[in-house]
Amino acid sequence: MTRLGVCLGARLETFMGLAGIGDLVLTCTDNQSRNRRFGIQIGQGIGLDVAERHIGQVVEGIHTAAQICALATKYKVEMPICEAVNAVLLRKINANDAVEQLMSRPPKEE
Repeated sequence: MTRLGVCLGARLETFMGLAGIGDLVLTCTDNQSRNRRFGIQIGQGIGLDVAERHIGQVVEGIHTAAQICALATKYKVEMPICEAVNAVLLRKINANDAVEQLMSRPPKEE
């Protein structure tokens, strides 16, 4: 996320503050987060359409995943987690396989 933002002209420091890492941590840990609740349901094997209906609100991650991947491709920024999420949303891979592929990537310096 930081690499793409910096590539597009954002300041690195923005990602290290409340607007960056703070928002990301809250989204990943707060049960009020629509994206988190949606992701938990997908991980439990609930279908995308059913999971979105259960949330009852717009889950913005569904609609932005493809756009993020398109920007990453355009600017040649590697974003494997975003690519995996998008592949799950496009029903190209299931969530368990996506996690397995991400965890089996060779380690590299960030």
